Order: sequence, then C-alpha cells, then structure tokens
Amino acid sequence: MQTPDKKKQMFHDMQEHPEKYSEEQIEAMMDELDRLPDVDTAWQKFRRTEQFSSRRWLKVAASIIGILMLTGIAYAAVHIISHSAEVDEKVPTQEVQNINSPKNDTAGKILTADSIPQTRIFENIPLDEMVSEIAHYYNKVADIQSEEAHELRLYYKWEPKDSLESVIDDLNHFDRVSLAIEDDKLIVKP
Repeated sequence: MQTPDKKKQMFHDMQEHPEKYSEEQIEAMMDELDRLPDVDTAWQKFRRTEQFSSRRWLKVAASIIGILMLTGIAYAAVHIISHSAEVDEKVPTQEVQNINSPKNDTAGKILTADSIPQTRIFENIPLDEMVSEIAHYYNKVADIQSEEAHELRLYYKWEPKDSLESVIDDLNHFDRVSLAIEDDKLIVKP
C-alpha cells in the first residue's frame, strides 16, 4: 500500500508523463480518484457549517448585548430613584397650616390666594368658613343656603393645586354636605 504522499507524487507524474504508465495503472488511479470526496461538495458542506457557526455566534453576541442593556437600564433606574430620594431629602418640607393651631392668628379671617400654603388642613372648622375660604381662592362667591353649614364641623386636607370640581367631589363624600358650582358661585345646598 502506498502512502498519500507517494500517491500524490505518482498522480502528478502520471499527468506529466502518461507515456510511462500502462492503461491499467491509469484506470486504477482514476478509480481511486473517483472514490475521493468531491472538493466542491466538501467546500459547500464546510461553508454551511461555518455559516451555522457564525449564526450561533451572532445569537450569543445578541444575548450578551441584551443582558448588558437590561443591566444598564436597571442600574439607571436604581440611580435615578436613589438620586430622586436624595433630592427629596434636601427639599425643605412646607409647613402645613392648621386653622385651629395656637400660633395661627388668621383664624376666622379669609386668606388671600398668596397667603394660602400648598396644603391646607381644616380641623374642626365650620363648613361655611371652609367653603368661604375655598370659594375665595377659586374666585367664586360663597352662597351658603344651608343653615346647618355653620354647625357642621369637618376635618379636610385641601390641596389648592386640585381643581375646584375635584375639591367639591371630595367634600360631597361627607354626610350632610352638598356643594355645587353655578356660574361664579360655590353653593352649599341644604
């Protein structure tokens, strides 16, 4: 049996000097060549394997990039939330005014829009006084049609930034309170 190098040398020699070899030797060599794999087929098979390997690599790379993106988004969210908490701690809290507190010298007076804090707590205040102050803030006239409005005392946390409709909706949830808006009036109905 011949080694692959000798076969290769013999094949090249047959191509260059066919006169040295018999027909049977040439036929045997040709049969042996037919048994060798086709180069084009082998090349196509190699390319398909290489493409499959490339696609797998792309999938792995895309997965890693996705994981890194999610990690970055999570980190950014945590950073934003923690930064927001730090800013909230630095912002001074606004004083909430309690109309019945001893240091409040405005009890019984209607406050102007400039003097009303952002959050206003009415504690044990007659409904008519509360409605008068709220109506004044929203540039409405308080029309008290209910006699029990002076006797009815409420606890209510008022946010002046809310719309008047929202405030009326909140107050109408109390028993025996019925408020409405008509034109430029805030009406306390019986």
